[in-house]
Order: sequence, then C-alpha cells, then structure tokens
Amino acid sequence: PWFWSDQYDLKLQTVGLLEGHDEAIVRGDPAARRFAVYYLKDRVLLAVDAVNSMPDFLCGKKLVGKGVKLDLDALRDPATDMGKFAAAALA
Repeated sequence: PWFWSDQYDLKLQTVGLLEGHDEAIVRGDPAARRFAVYYLKDRVLLAVDAVNSMPDFLCGKKLVGKGVKLDLDALRDPATDMGKFAAAALA
C-alpha cells in the first residue's frame, strides 16, 4: 500500500508496511523538513516514510515488496542517488 498527504508545506508519502522491521535508516535532515525513514528486515525494504523527499518515495515504490537485499552502506550515504540505487538493486 501507499499514500500521500499534503499538510501545509509538507508532503508526506508512505509506501509499504513497517510492521516487523529490525532496522530504520534515516536519510536527509528532519530539522530541514526533508527526509525519509527506510524500514528494513534482514536488509529487505519493508516501507518508506518520506517527508518532502520524492526521490526516496519513488525508490521505495520500486523496491518495497521485491525481497531484494540492499546495500545498507549505500542507503546510509547521503550522496547516493536513489534512482540509481533502486535500479542497481533490481538489476
């Protein structure tokens, strides 16, 4: 499942269900109101909550439910291009 909501200057987007996750990785800067939280279990993406971060939401839509083991170091790296990250993970 996925959904979005606009709340004044915030765009909230969610894909997947985070139940059962064993790790959460925050990308971006919550203080700047642009970030995403990736929820994983055994390196597999279960869900993404994105705030003003369309690239992270789109990456999540491509990867949630695919069962792909992800490179967590690349996911944690703020310089990682999320479009390329998703494409590489699915290759």
